[in-house]
Amino acid sequence: MAGEDAKSNGSGDVEGMNTHYVASLPMEVKHRIKALRKLQVDYFKLNGEFYKEAAELENKYFAKYNEVFGKRAEIVTGKHEPDESECQYKETNEDIAADLAKVTINDKEVSGIPSFWLTCMKNAIDGTNDFVTEEDEPILTHLTDVVIEDTVDTFKIHFHFSPNDFFSNSQLTKEFRLKLSPTEDDPFNFDGPEIIAMKGMKIDWKSDDKDVTQKKVTKRQKNKKTGTTRTVVKTVQTDSFFNFFNNPEWVEESDDMSEALADAFHTDTNLGSFFRERLVPRAVLYFTGEMSGFDEDYDEELDEAMDDADEDAGSDADPDFKPSKKDLRKAQQQPECKQQ
Repeated sequence: MAGEDAKSNGSGDVEGMNTHYVASLPMEVKHRIKALRKLQVDYFKLNGEFYKEAAELENKYFAKYNEVFGKRAEIVTGKHEPDESECQYKETNEDIAADLAKVTINDKEVSGIPSFWLTCMKNAIDGTNDFVTEEDEPILTHLTDVVIEDTVDTFKIHFHFSPNDFFSNSQLTKEFRLKLSPTEDDPFNFDGPEIIAMKGMKIDWKSDDKDVTQKKVTKRQKNKKTGTTRTVVKTVQTDSFFNFFNNPEWVEESDDMSEALADAFHTDTNLGSFFRERLVPRAVLYFTGEMSGFDEDYDEELDEAMDDADEDAGSDADPDFKPSKKDLRKAQQQPECKQQ
């Protein structure tokens, strides 16, 4: 128990607890504490320099990654037919090996890999699967490529579409801005790189009935005084993956955000990081369903973590509080990637 481990300093204040202990210390000790806090700031600044250098190195390799992903896009879209030498590798998955055992290159009835990205997204457990609705699917069959454009302190996700009946954009882009080092006014609040702003873009829907992000709802209203009724048609937002592109102007995270905007911000930044860190680099593994199994195991680990968190809370914790899977996922993923 915290109360058993804490010690009194003789003045009634308790060390290691949220008290006025520091205020009660002698001036010479306070002076040394100030020196320690200055050293803590120096550490955070060095930490920020590390992340900047790491980001520069990662940015260098993104150019090489995109060369590989460009070849992938040519195969997916049918622009390139791989020869036998391009299919030679050591297969470690016996089930996949069996499924691909009877491959021939004579069948030309199908071009490329149809619905490649839609399948990847639907197979992403707790990644993009939760965001793709049935109404989104006919549009996402036209998604031909997802490209990450990376700089040191920003990244963009470009979604390329073939001509379709829904919108006239050939490309939809979501952009994110990063904080890689501590700020001068709040250095102690630095906990590694984080996304601090995002920007979507306007989707040019070909007609209102093609816009899957909204729908018209008809309601009847009754006048309390006259008793007459009238029909009112309202446009309401619907669940859709394409809400990801809302906010065509920059939105910066702040304490003044409304709860709804803050939720949308964190949802979109988590989704953007998922595309950048996992789905785009490992797309074919999501397409085959192999990464889905990995995610399911990961979800089991999160469930266990949720149970452990509930058990560790103790009698002093709020009995109604339990960390969500999204909170735990964000906390566990944060050290692994440059953005989060």
